[in-house]
Amino acid sequence: MELKIVYKTLCPNCENDITSERLNKGLPCKFCLPAENSKMSFGNLTKIEERNRRVEEIEKLFEKAVKAKMWALQRFWVRRFLENESFALIAPTGSGKTTMQIILCLYAAKFLKKRCLVILPTSLLVSEVSERMKKFAEELELNVIIASYHSMLSAKEKKEELEKMNSADIIITTHLSVMKREEINKQEIDLVFVDDVDSFLRRSKAIRYVLRMVKLPSKIKSIVEDVFERNIDIKNALLEISKLKENYDIKSQLIVSGATQKARRTKSIAILNSIYGFSIGLKPEFGRNIVDCFIESRNIKESVLNLVKNLGTGGLIFVPMDKGSEFAEELENFLVENGIKVKAFLKPDKKAFEAFKNGELDVLIGMVTTRSPLVRGIDLPARIKYAIFAGVPKFIVRIKIEEFHPTKWLMLLNNIQQAIRDEYKKEYEHLVANLIKIKTLKSEELEEVRKALIENRTLEGFLEFVRKVALNGMEFFKKILKDENVLRAIKESPTISFSDKEEEYTFLIPDTVAYIQASGRTSRLYVGGVTKGLSIIIVDEEKAFNSLKKEVEYFEEIDWKKFDEIDIKKIVEEINEDRRKVLLAMEGKLKVEETKIALKTRLFIVESPTKVKTIARFFGRPSKKKYQDLEVNEVFGANSLLMIAASKGHITDLSLKEGLFGVDINDNFIPYFKPIKRCAACGREVEEEEEVCVCGSKKFIDSKPRIESLRKLASLVDEVIIGTDPDSEGEKIAFDLYLLLKPLNKNIKRARFHEVTKKEVQKVLENLEDFDLNLVKAQIVRRVEDRWIGFSISPVLWKVFRNNRLSAGRVQTPVLGWVVDRTKKLKEKEELIILKLENGLELSFRANIGTYKKIVKNGFVEIKDLQIYEEELNPYPPFTTDTLISSLTTSLKIDANEAMQIAQKLFENGLITYHRTSSTTVSTVGINIAKEYISSNFGEEFFKGRKWEAEGAHECIRPTRAIDLQKLKNLIGLKILRFPSPLTEKELRAYDIIFKRFIASQMKPAKVEKIKFKLIAGEEEKEFEFINKILDKGFTKVFKIQEKNISGLKEGKVQFLEINKKIVPKFYPYNYSEIVSMMREKGIGRPSTY
Repeated sequence: MELKIVYKTLCPNCENDITSERLNKGLPCKFCLPAENSKMSFGNLTKIEERNRRVEEIEKLFEKAVKAKMWALQRFWVRRFLENESFALIAPTGSGKTTMQIILCLYAAKFLKKRCLVILPTSLLVSEVSERMKKFAEELELNVIIASYHSMLSAKEKKEELEKMNSADIIITTHLSVMKREEINKQEIDLVFVDDVDSFLRRSKAIRYVLRMVKLPSKIKSIVEDVFERNIDIKNALLEISKLKENYDIKSQLIVSGATQKARRTKSIAILNSIYGFSIGLKPEFGRNIVDCFIESRNIKESVLNLVKNLGTGGLIFVPMDKGSEFAEELENFLVENGIKVKAFLKPDKKAFEAFKNGELDVLIGMVTTRSPLVRGIDLPARIKYAIFAGVPKFIVRIKIEEFHPTKWLMLLNNIQQAIRDEYKKEYEHLVANLIKIKTLKSEELEEVRKALIENRTLEGFLEFVRKVALNGMEFFKKILKDENVLRAIKESPTISFSDKEEEYTFLIPDTVAYIQASGRTSRLYVGGVTKGLSIIIVDEEKAFNSLKKEVEYFEEIDWKKFDEIDIKKIVEEINEDRRKVLLAMEGKLKVEETKIALKTRLFIVESPTKVKTIARFFGRPSKKKYQDLEVNEVFGANSLLMIAASKGHITDLSLKEGLFGVDINDNFIPYFKPIKRCAACGREVEEEEEVCVCGSKKFIDSKPRIESLRKLASLVDEVIIGTDPDSEGEKIAFDLYLLLKPLNKNIKRARFHEVTKKEVQKVLENLEDFDLNLVKAQIVRRVEDRWIGFSISPVLWKVFRNNRLSAGRVQTPVLGWVVDRTKKLKEKEELIILKLENGLELSFRANIGTYKKIVKNGFVEIKDLQIYEEELNPYPPFTTDTLISSLTTSLKIDANEAMQIAQKLFENGLITYHRTSSTTVSTVGINIAKEYISSNFGEEFFKGRKWEAEGAHECIRPTRAIDLQKLKNLIGLKILRFPSPLTEKELRAYDIIFKRFIASQMKPAKVEKIKFKLIAGEEEKEFEFINKILDKGFTKVFKIQEKNISGLKEGKVQFLEINKKIVPKFYPYNYSEIVSMMREKGIGRPSTY
């Protein structure tokens, strides 16, 4: 590595200065380790070495007890445990959570002298775990006292176990016993393991007792008691706890196992999260490994029977809601008659569930709805192999007032959007907006509204608003369904399933979410990866299936296959092999070397907290953990446990002290970089030792604690991936992180993604890259240049204007020069003349002072060189950064900074590609997005794919999916698309501008009639050119242009009906659009500085 940098105070061991060469070798500074091969005796890295030695000790104990090696995931838990972290241990099937807890308990009690409490949900589990723990203790020759208490003990055994509590090193019991037995809940505890956290969190009282038992600073314990006993304000209590944690260490440890079935928010959970610094996520979601296929059939029952006979045991059969539970029961009887062991699982049935789990039943039948216990409440990775859908997952929506349902109407309107004619668009948008407002209506409120609608009576307040929305909705549906053009569009649509028999309007709407959740039962995460599954839809309604295929793209990219074209024998073999491994994993017998993919742990660093949340949501609802000011989202994805964190932009900047403005010019130009410390009030960058900013504020945002937290995380995981922005600034941030984390983890890679979508993130995580040193060098040179020019010129400004808060810079100074030059010209004036000709045409033009009088004196103007001709008009290319800023500042009346903030948010939310680019190039993916949208909405004849190839590594700015503004609003309203923070009206309008410009760029040209002529007015000659008529719309279907529709214009002298003038400035101040265009033309600055 040729690049030489000195990082001030950033030695990972002692916080002295350190060179990039040392960091790149994974070494501390020369003071800590004068000879590279010697051994350190102090500092942070020696503590990590000691921790790693203890990891090896625990691994030896584990191997001796379990007769197997630890998984990478288990080693990660051990490292966190030894760092005294409290965390949620969320893990896939077969990862050995309980075994690991037992080993860690024994180690903590014996070698760390910690008193441990293990809380389990049932007495049976207490009995099993205590027996295993005693067995392991004996085999490992660990002399620890284990006390276990549960309801299955005899009276004598209970007494004996309770007598052991005061001396026990490890206590194993249930939540209920913690609450009921004083002998248990009066004990003082260092380490708590909670198995089945969902069960534990449902009992606030249990949480209260645990918080009394654990070792906490007395002031924090006092606040906890006040919250529960005196009912003090919870917000103030959490604030106080947060302040106390800055001065007191939390020495006790809480490790919880599992995830919650639904998000819970109680006082007890808030206190728990605040003290131990982590929140518990929902059950993790992960990538699908499913073969999705379909069969066209006229006899659904026979098709189901044949499939079950061919595929064998371990299947789920789903019946669509439009067929009803009666069909599910008919299908059950039919299959039983034909020798299949099957049961209709229409409501929770423990007996049937156990029979299926144990293999006594071959298949279960359920309804395909998100409320079905078979869709959401079943997780059997070793048992479930395939899913059969006895018809396309769908439900009926009837346009009847007594069946009014806001969410179903929203789904219907989303389904028929393409059929809505322009004249109904405003009513459509208004109805969608109102339905979004009322869709959270409670079921009892909905019933009350329906009743009022049937009885034709008014309500009050919000419910009256709901009633009116329903009435307006009915009027809208009646209106559009009587329009023959709309009806024709609906009936001819390949995706709208509609019936108007007997004057009853009925639609079949695909239930996309239910399909993804139901088919997902066949592919589950286990310690060896994601199991393979098979999903088969028996197509009973082609349009509904087409619609399902289209809608499912908003969630997953599915490659649909015909069932008779797949190699079913090979797929079944692969499915069965995965189940064999899952069974071994559940028994603790699966060896690491037997798996092609073993789950590993990865720290994934991006730039912004918004991007962290967006990426985490691709894989489910994450667990969250705080490390100082750094919040980490923890999810399973891409065959990894991902710890996703934000660098929050640059973490280092040039020092102000060394050499020439931070660069040592005596020794090959070595830049000195330091952690960034900024005033939280005014944003000014300050030196590390400064305690008060010049603005008077004492609050600072410092990147050093963030670096320390990232270093700690890097030391815990198997691999570090740096996914900062794909430009020179992002590369410099990535390279800083690479060097600063290298002594803690040698396995560091670069990920570059140009759009924040699940597909793109998964792709880059599978195709990691190296760092681009040339980009890093370019950014450092640019930064040094900025510093030298700025710090050399700024003192001149201070002297002239007597204000040392003014600054100048490499880009800022010439641009300011343009502004000054233009300002000098603002006093020059000219006439703005507005003419209305005798044919009604209005013309306006600028002219020298006095032109108005000459025109009035003449009493006419003259038209000459009149041309009327046809021309093919091509669309504009897609946006680059400069053209986007120009468009947004003009259209939204905002400044360039706000325009880039909006673009940044749209990018980080996964709606557009990277927004800092000078290239108009469109990728194949982009062209396909445009083709899909144009073909669906206007017809394939309007599509004309263009690459718009230009220099540059990046692509143009474009939408990431074929979703227009109205569709985006619909999907947000239906909660199909969710964002970390709601999109504002400006952000939605900006997205619309980007979307339309891109789609237009991929459409055929428009054919127009143009009028061109010269106007002689006084002594002035002005040329005018207008688009008179659009002859063939082409791209103007999306990107509107104005038609003049001029008639009766002839050459020669023309009388004018009106003439007016204004005295106006000859030059106006530059607007943002003009400045950015000039910067681009003159080659000053780059997309990130515009």
